[in-house]
Parts: sequence; structure tokens; C-alpha cells
Amino acid sequence: MPTNASPERVTTMTLAIKARKKKRTLAAADSSHKKLRRKLRLRRKKHRIKTRLKGKLKLRKLKRRGKLRLKRRNKLKRRSKRRAIRRKKWKLSRKNSKFKNKRRKARRKKRSPVPSQAAVVEATPPAAAPTDGPGNAPGINLIGFIHAEIGLGESARLAARAIQTTDIPFGIIDFPLNVANRMDDMTWAHKEIQHPAFNTNILHMNGDSLLHAQMHFGEGLFQGRHNIGFWHWELPDFPDENLPGFDLVNEVWVPTSFVHESVSKKSPVPVIRIPHGIHVEVSPEINRNTFGLPDNQFLFYMMYDVQSHTARKNPQAVIEAFKLAFEMNNPNVGLVLKINNMSFQPSDLEGLRELVSGHSNIYIIDRILSRVEVNSLLQCTDCFVSLHRSEGFGLGLAEAMYLGKPVVATNWSGNTDFMNPTNSCPVNYQLVQVGQDWGPYKAYQTWAEPDVHHAAQLMHNLVNNAEWRQSIAANGQQTIRNEYSPQVVGKMIKERLRNLGLI
Repeated sequence: MPTNASPERVTTMTLAIKARKKKRTLAAADSSHKKLRRKLRLRRKKHRIKTRLKGKLKLRKLKRRGKLRLKRRNKLKRRSKRRAIRRKKWKLSRKNSKFKNKRRKARRKKRSPVPSQAAVVEATPPAAAPTDGPGNAPGINLIGFIHAEIGLGESARLAARAIQTTDIPFGIIDFPLNVANRMDDMTWAHKEIQHPAFNTNILHMNGDSLLHAQMHFGEGLFQGRHNIGFWHWELPDFPDENLPGFDLVNEVWVPTSFVHESVSKKSPVPVIRIPHGIHVEVSPEINRNTFGLPDNQFLFYMMYDVQSHTARKNPQAVIEAFKLAFEMNNPNVGLVLKINNMSFQPSDLEGLRELVSGHSNIYIIDRILSRVEVNSLLQCTDCFVSLHRSEGFGLGLAEAMYLGKPVVATNWSGNTDFMNPTNSCPVNYQLVQVGQDWGPYKAYQTWAEPDVHHAAQLMHNLVNNAEWRQSIAANGQQTIRNEYSPQVVGKMIKERLRNLGLI
């Protein structure tokens, strides 16, 4: 500021400086305020974007959940529709068969000559029809796949043998439908009848086959008789597809406690345990040479039918256990795999051949054999192995024990009725989900996964400990011959029918 300036001028200049300073201060404050507002705007914008994104994600999740719920709902609707359709078809078939029977009766009445009035007057009143007359006499009509060379056919033939040990009159009616296998077993041809002759039907077929039997034979087979279904099943949950079969039976017989537990949960009728009566016939003329098997090896044996589902029978586990138990191409031991009906799943055979390639002591037999040849092949071997994931009964295991063979098998399902550590070699297991659909065995069900290392240890011990092997085999043979003989089962059948007042 100049020294010679007047006081007024000094005041003016001071005020101007102050004004400039104030202006600068206000400008700085305004710019900082603008920055702050800009920051706030950015924050709000980010918050809005985040909120939108969260909302979209929430919406997506809700949509996804809704879609899943809708899918589940639609699946349940489709399932209930299918059941309703099956039920309608079944009811319609029943109505049709009743209508056909009425029409047949009407036609018969038309054909029969009308008696004269005099004849009516003179005729004596007809005697009351006896309850034990033709077609309704005390006895058993055994109905099943009696000629079929499958497990269900064999179970029907075993039932015939058990009934024959009693004094109950019986006849056999063959049911030829829905069986794609060979129908050449004529063991019981001499007992076959064309029409039901007795007051009790034992139908050796599962619930789903009963509806086909009804369509094939007509209502007349079931009416006025005590109808017993002999059913098999291999898993804990009995399938809903078989439930309509309950409407055609007065009670259900099952071969094991395992099947009894499964069927009883859904059964509206009594469920009774009647096991199979085991009897095995072999030919002394058939030996290892017949099948091209070596005489100097300890032979393990597994047998199964492809139509019983390879996944359930689990031959791969048997091969793996054998490989773990013994060194490759060990000349002292061998494994025989007998596979039936391989033409239905040729890819399974290719897979097994790959598993055993390079192992000269593993033998696959897939040719067709008669029942006596199959039994004699079992007789030729030294030990039966079954690392199944589930069995309704385990006919092959029981037959091996009947012949005095030690048995190595999964310690779960139907075979535990007759197997224990003193008479066989039960194999440890873990329960797992089936995981995917295998024919009637649905993914949600449960079955066993056998411990192949434990099985391998048991197989190794059987070969190296002859005393233990012989003890196990003898105890197993005693169990089957004493508790599962045709005579014992025949008595159980007779006692049940007598309690019902049918004989």
C-alpha cells in the first residue's frame, strides 16, 4: 500500500482486499461443497445399482425356485396321471371281462332249450351244489411260469415239489405270457390241468403280472376261490406299480423276512412268510471236463441271469475280489462265471470280457444249459460267490449250501434268513442309494455296496484253511436241508391252509 495515500483511500483498499479474500473463501467453500455433493450423488447411484442388482438376483432366485417347484409339481401331476390312467385301464379291463362273462352267459341261455311246462312241474327240485364240487374241491391250483427257465419259473417248480410232499390235492396251470425266455422245462407236465379244479389259487407271479393273468384267464379263475399271491421283491420300498395286484388276492406269501418287511408296509391283506423248499438234482455223468474246466484248481463260482439286472447281481465286484485275493494267473485257483440270457445285453458280456482279459484262470460260460447241467456245474465247483447289491431270497446261494459248498455273499437282504457267520461267509457292506434307474429298481431306492476287500480276504482264507472251509460248508448244508427242505415248507403250506379252513 503507498505511504502517501489518504485515509479514505486506505479504507477503500482494505475493504477491497477483504472482499477479495471473502470471495476466494466462498469460492473454495462452494467448490468443496460441489465435490461433496458429487460424491453423495455417486454414492446414491452406486447404492441404486447395487439395490437393483440384489433385486434382480433375488428375482432370479425366486424364479429358479418357482421353476423347480413347478417342475416338481408337474412331475407329481404326470406321475399321478399315469397312475390314474393305469388304474382306469385296469378297471376297464375288469369291466370288459365282466361284460364278456355276462354276454357269454346270455348266449348260453339262448342256446339251451326251454323246458316244457309239464317237465317243470314233474321235475324234482335240484340238489344244492356241493361246496367241494368240480372246480371248488379242497386243494391247490398252482399257477405260474411253470415251463420258464428263469428264477420265477424255478420258484413255482419248487412250490410244486413242496406241495407234493403233503397229501393236499393240486394241479398246475401254466401261464405262458410275458416271458421271453426258453419255455422248455417239462418237469411237472404230468400235473398240468387246463381249468382250475380246487378252491385255492397260489399264483407264483408278482403283482404286476397278476393283471396280465386276469386278462389271460378271465375273472372265473379268481371268483369264489381263496387267491394267494407268491411275490418276490429285492429292495426296501415296495413299488407302487404292484399295488393294484392286492385287489386280486386275499393274502400274499413271500419267501423271506426282508420281502415281508417291504411288502407289509403297503399291503392291505395279510402277508405270510413261506420260504422256498430247496432240492437240487445233479447228474453224476457231468463233470468239469463237460465244461472244459481244469481238475486241479480250487474253483469259485458265480451265476446270474442278465434279465435279473447285472447292476443288482454285481459280477464286476466278484471279479475284483478274486483279483485282489490271488495273484494273476495263479494255477491253483480259478473263477467261473455262468451267465444266462446274455443275448438280451451283449454289451455286458463285452465289458466282462475286458475285465478278465489276460487272466487265464477266469472262465466265462454263456451258452445255454439245461437245469440238470446248471446244477451239475454248481456241483463241480468248490465255492459259490455272490456280491449282490440285493436279493429277494438268493436261490443260487441256498442251492450251493444244499450241495455242501461254502458260500461267500453280501450280508444284506433276503439271504440273511439262512446265512450267518457259522454256516457261510457273510461279506461286510455299506448301504447306498441306487443312484439311477435300473429297470424296476429306481434311483431313490437303497441297496448294499459290498466290501470287495473283505470278500477277497474271505476267499483267500477259504482256500488256505481247509478245516474252517469244511466246517462252514457242513453247517450250511445242515441249515438248508433241515430248515428249507420241501417237506418242511410243505408242512408250513398245509398248516396255513388248514388255519384258513381251506383243506
